[in-house]
Amino acid sequence: MNEASTVLLLVSKLIGFSLLLQTLEFFKIKESFSENGIWKWSEVKKEYYYLPQLLKKFLDWIMSDKYFLDMLSLRFLLSFLLIVFPFWPVFQFFFLLVLFFITFLITIRFRGSFNGGSDYLSLILLLCLSVGFIHPILAKAALWYISLQVISSYFLAGLIKIKERKWRDGTALKGFISSPSYQAPLILINYTRDQNISKLLGFCVIFFELSFPLVLTHPNITIFYLVAGGLFHFSNFLIFGLNRFFFVWCASYPAIHYCAQLI
Repeated sequence: MNEASTVLLLVSKLIGFSLLLQTLEFFKIKESFSENGIWKWSEVKKEYYYLPQLLKKFLDWIMSDKYFLDMLSLRFLLSFLLIVFPFWPVFQFFFLLVLFFITFLITIRFRGSFNGGSDYLSLILLLCLSVGFIHPILAKAALWYISLQVISSYFLAGLIKIKERKWRDGTALKGFISSPSYQAPLILINYTRDQNISKLLGFCVIFFELSFPLVLTHPNITIFYLVAGGLFHFSNFLIFGLNRFFFVWCASYPAIHYCAQLI
């Protein structure tokens, strides 16, 4: 096994762990998307009226309460196997591809996304990993694609924020932290009531995201940005409850570290 394949295997285990946790979350809220819940398929499917009749019949079958839970159980099992066992590439390819299609169906079930960017990055990782296990030559290309996608996601997020006056003057971050929806620690709410502090924190977020492409410039800078990124997502996990972002984005970091060593 070459080095690129080893990194692919590590990323596979990390995304497997992330999907495992995501699936447990779905099991915990299963009543919400049953026919007695707020996300019942009989209502959601009305938005897919334009699909071919055969495809609509397939979705009606797979999205029914019983089979959707069976699909989640299969997702849990395959995610667990990705973590525990280093299979031959052909098995890795098969498991990852099945997980990709299951995750894609889950996004359809929840109107295109259940948790925003973390769902889309999960799909990118699963598809790239499955392609990477087809042949060693494709392994390096898959890692590069993952890295560039993640780096661009940070940069574009920073670009959007810097165009917004509320992010530049700190009121956007202050609003998120003080929102009762997130239940941030009181000490942090009190700190960000100071306009200068919230402005400084907002600037730090923007600078970090816009400068993230520097992660590829030097080994020490690579480590700095990956550690900073992990702390950034972990703090969002603790403050805003964005646990999926933490696990999915960190799953991509070995790919970035590997690609940075090639430059």
